[in-house]
Amino acid sequence: MKLLVVDDDVHIRRILSLYLRDHDVAEAATAEEALERIAAEAFDVVIVDLILPQFGGIRLCRKIKEGATAPRVIVMSGDEQLRDDARQAGADAFLAKPFSRDELSALL
Repeated sequence: MKLLVVDDDVHIRRILSLYLRDHDVAEAATAEEALERIAAEAFDVVIVDLILPQFGGIRLCRKIKEGATAPRVIVMSGDEQLRDDARQAGADAFLAKPFSRDELSALL
């Protein structure tokens, strides 16, 4: 499975990449970088932090889902009140921070 992890925190990206080491994992630090990667490569799942600088995760989720062959989108946030916003933006799943490797694996 090909995955894209989008988070502005390099430590979170690296931890998720370690959690997901059995998959083909790419990373993006910004929403803009994520959109560029998605335009250039096909991903099965995009894991998006909802709080991103300049171009938030909700907007990114909507942009991803506009594509003809949109990947599944899992959004993650420490604010569970954003769950409904994420679903309305087209997210396929919501992952509440902090989460375990098992919780993430169950969503994949």
